[in-house]
Amino acid sequence: MFERFPDVIDVKELCEMLCISKKTAYRLLNDGQIPYRKIGRIYRIRKRDVITFMTSRRNGQ
Repeated sequence: MFERFPDVIDVKELCEMLCISKKTAYRLLNDGQIPYRKIGRIYRIRKRDVITFMTSRRNGQ
């Protein structure tokens, strides 16, 4: 799943992966639904955390 994306992504790539707006992406991050690290002003998200989020949503959690 998401083979074309690197193991660590930024918000732009998160938007591409989930087909969502930047506003929605930042809401998911700030609400704690997808874990992230902030380095300076840049959000870094592990691809596996996005996959976990997707599978948990699919399973109704």
